[in-house]
Amino acid sequence: MFISYSFLFFVIPLYKTSQLMIFWLSMVALIAFWYMVQVGLMKISVMQYPKINRLPAASFQSITRRHFFGFLAMFIFFMAFYYFMDIYDRQREIKLLAQFKTEKIALESSFLKSQVNPHFLFNTLNNIYSLSLKKSEQTPVIIERLESLLHYMLYECKSDMVPLADEFTFTNSYIALEKLRHREEDCVVTIAITEDIHNRFIAPLLLINFLENAFKHGTKTSFGKSWINMTVTMEKQCMHFNLQNSKPMQIISDNPAVEYSGGIGLKNVERRLQILYPGKHTLAINDLKDRFEVDLIVDLA
Repeated sequence: MFISYSFLFFVIPLYKTSQLMIFWLSMVALIAFWYMVQVGLMKISVMQYPKINRLPAASFQSITRRHFFGFLAMFIFFMAFYYFMDIYDRQREIKLLAQFKTEKIALESSFLKSQVNPHFLFNTLNNIYSLSLKKSEQTPVIIERLESLLHYMLYECKSDMVPLADEFTFTNSYIALEKLRHREEDCVVTIAITEDIHNRFIAPLLLINFLENAFKHGTKTSFGKSWINMTVTMEKQCMHFNLQNSKPMQIISDNPAVEYSGGIGLKNVERRLQILYPGKHTLAINDLKDRFEVDLIVDLA
């Protein structure tokens, strides 16, 4: 009992602070000290019996040699049991930490996805408000389109993954909604999906933020004709999503790249990609001379 508690309270703390030399020296000193105490107590006990005390095997040196390996074996057994329990406890802590980390990531991902709805709604309501001020005839049509989009966002995006075809149906509906606000000759939108996207799944509402920014910075702040090109190709299990939009002819911000990449939308989608596709995606947002470009490759396997 004494050697066990001495080991736990005085020697083990040295191991946990990485003072290994002092740890081993202390453990050797601990074994030697308590073994000498044990041999001393055995010698005192033997001295109570004169007949046994006169035997050669009852000398201090003889007792020391005869019982040392048994004492050492018991100590090694105790250490092995201690380290087994310590490893077991550490493995349990690692599993708990992994579980907490998984739950934290799931909660953060759910929170980020929930942010998409108000962000999208805020931008769309701003558009409807501007049209209502102009008393545009397109206002009721846009509200009707918005209703169908919200139905998808609220009721069909509850699962972690949705069919890729459904996601592009949603993005196409959003593009149609935006095109109602612009004359065809003022804003040309080109969509090219070159491969079969059926039987593929993706995290919901992952691409809408890119389109929002393309319309916001490629059309709203532009003067003259503007354009948006969206290209989607499938390369085995990877989806290559490329979105380009024209730059405004008149630069409002001193740094248009900052204007384009700022706000909650793109920060949100970048964080979601890090959580949902860690090490399985590449994202590049390029400020080119005549256009902005988003280039995203996601491994959907």
